[in-house]
Amino acid sequence: MFKQKATELFDRYMREHSDPRDLSFRQIDAVIDALLKTRFDHPADIDDVAAVVERVCPQEKNQMPQTQKPKQKQSIKEVAQIIEYFIANYWARLVPKAIVPTENGNKRNAINYLNFGTAVRERFNEGKRIGHDVLGEIALSLDAAGLLEHHPQVVERIVEVEKKVPLTRREEQKHSFNLNKLMNAPGVDAIKGIGEQVQRKPVVSEAELAAQATHDLRENEVMGDVRSVISGHTHSGSHSSTRYEREILQNVMTDGIRKNLSAETILTNVKAKQDVMSKWGPQQALKELRPELFTGPKAAGY
Repeated sequence: MFKQKATELFDRYMREHSDPRDLSFRQIDAVIDALLKTRFDHPADIDDVAAVVERVCPQEKNQMPQTQKPKQKQSIKEVAQIIEYFIANYWARLVPKAIVPTENGNKRNAINYLNFGTAVRERFNEGKRIGHDVLGEIALSLDAAGLLEHHPQVVERIVEVEKKVPLTRREEQKHSFNLNKLMNAPGVDAIKGIGEQVQRKPVVSEAELAAQATHDLRENEVMGDVRSVISGHTHSGSHSSTRYEREILQNVMTDGIRKNLSAETILTNVKAKQDVMSKWGPQQALKELRPELFTGPKAAGY
């Protein structure tokens, strides 16, 4: 049995077994190592994993049965270790297009770090035990809602090079005649080549280039703030924020980009739309995007 298969089998045991043991990381490693060394005469299942767990990590006689022992709340340190292991081993398989929020314990992507961490924190505060199944569900739901930033798409371009067709003898004579006529025109210095007769473009100073670079950098920073505001949008009214409200904010940003507005103006417009949304009811965002649902034959369902 390969280590990857043994790890996946242990994860199935933790998710599907009716009475899984609560093991430490050291005990989990010992169980997986025992699975690798055990030869089964049949396809191994979660009952085989349970037997290996009892053999490697036997319970003490005076220990309370698992069904009667109250579950101990996970610590923040334990949850952080589970998240780090999940991102390193399962993130790329579940959401391959999304950028990992952390890498080797360091923040990799601010938007994914914020959205993924917020969702995990909400589950933890609800008393949900954080495992690989819960983290996988969170990653898939965030990606489906468009709240995870993806790797930039690489587009391959095929450039067709036009082949020059040799001039005929008549065309060469005509070209030479036109060139001599242009070179011998009044006011043209015969020493200069034909390319030097064209007026040169003014040279841009280094100060102008530096100012433009600073402006572009500021625009990128502010647009990052705009995307963070949209992805982290919450509703403080009588209902929670909906994906329709985030879609409306995304449309405000896209419209500003099409109109070539500055990033500061786009950020102001997005925040202004957020203020308007604070007074909306739970169905107002859907009504803004799909008004036909509220006026057509199906309006009674909403």
